[in-house]
Amino acid sequence: MIVMKFGGTSVAEADRILGVAEIVRARMDRRPIVVVSALAGVTDLLVQAVAAARRGDLAGLEPILADLERRHRWALAGSVETSRDRHHLSLDVDGLFEDLKEKLRSIRILGEGTPRAADAILAYGETLSARIVASAFQGLGLPAAPLDPRDVLLTDDRFGEAKPDLDGVGTRCLERITPMLEQGQIPILGGFVGATAEGETTTLGRGGSDTSAAVLGSVLDAEEIQIWTDVDGLMSADPRLVPEAHPIPQLSFAEAVELAFYGAKVLHPDSLAPAVRRRIPVRVLNSMRPEAPGTVILDEAPPSSGADVVSVASRPGVRAVRVSSPRMRVDPEFAAGVLGSLSAQQVAPDLVVASEVAVDLVLSGKLDLPRLEECLGRHGDVAVREERAIICAVGSKLTEGSARRRALEALAEWEPELVGLGGSGVSVTAVIPTPRLSEAVRGLHRRFFEEARAG
Repeated sequence: MIVMKFGGTSVAEADRILGVAEIVRARMDRRPIVVVSALAGVTDLLVQAVAAARRGDLAGLEPILADLERRHRWALAGSVETSRDRHHLSLDVDGLFEDLKEKLRSIRILGEGTPRAADAILAYGETLSARIVASAFQGLGLPAAPLDPRDVLLTDDRFGEAKPDLDGVGTRCLERITPMLEQGQIPILGGFVGATAEGETTTLGRGGSDTSAAVLGSVLDAEEIQIWTDVDGLMSADPRLVPEAHPIPQLSFAEAVELAFYGAKVLHPDSLAPAVRRRIPVRVLNSMRPEAPGTVILDEAPPSSGADVVSVASRPGVRAVRVSSPRMRVDPEFAAGVLGSLSAQQVAPDLVVASEVAVDLVLSGKLDLPRLEECLGRHGDVAVREERAIICAVGSKLTEGSARRRALEALAEWEPELVGLGGSGVSVTAVIPTPRLSEAVRGLHRRFFEEARAG
């Protein structure tokens, strides 16, 4: 059995949904389970709808709902073959939109803008997508059956960032999914969505559809988990910065996690965890070019020949924060205190470089910076540097001293403000000013790949 997850761009419109059906048809002998994201752009529209409802902004809400309906009805009309099937699905979609509007009306009138209420709204994207995809499959003769993810993806009650209960999911999969597979059906589930034991809708946070696929693959002991997207796999660098970037044929889980954390947008680090624990291969493929081999992520991958690294990951939009001890003497409690204050604010750093007299933190995402500075200021002097970027060389060869030395020498050319060695040993990370990022990524890619091949 395999789990096939299709992202929003893969199901963005009717032609792509029909293409997905043919991709699945070609793999029927492998007993596929299909997980789909919301149509491209739909989750963002639902987030906007929640925000407008919280503000009581009916005038702003109406065009968002009109756009949501238009997108789904176009996808429905072009992907479902017969008028009878289109009629039945249209009635289902009508009912879902009525439910959605009613929930948004409640938020607007009652002002119930809680994470619980937001999750109930955001789940409609995957619910609508799964219904349309399942109907399209059925119209093409595939034995597809929609399955509400809330019936199997049991989670805790951390709304917006719910964590799956693997034991509970395993029990429910045996009850619901295994019989479907034994009957030759293709279960079609929306990703990103789950439910508490009490039946309240939850969402799994960033990368949630990938996490759904990995969890299902893990508890059902899948042969492989496939992530279908709109690129040919994980790349040797961001192709927007490096036109010469190439797909990586295979890499280890440790390398993939570093790449995902430090810049590769194809995967989110959390989504790999269930597969890593069970040593299930994850394959990243392009639904627009299904013949491309993609990237396979294995528990252990042989070191790449030639280059010291497999990829140069990069991410702009971070800030560097230094906390310096006012006493400038060895204080074993200093670093622990700084990190404790960070944890109390529920802020997870991307990088930490610490000593007894200073701690450098690299932070990303939305932050209450004045509040954070106040908390960190209790431990010492705080200096914030905005407009910073992370650049990271990733490769299993970096566990070797000679390869690590060459990577550090290459990074040193760009005068980094901070340098850190990954705990897994397969990465070397540097922080530089954002304006230098594009040039640095191109320069490192040239040195690690193009010059290495020429040499």
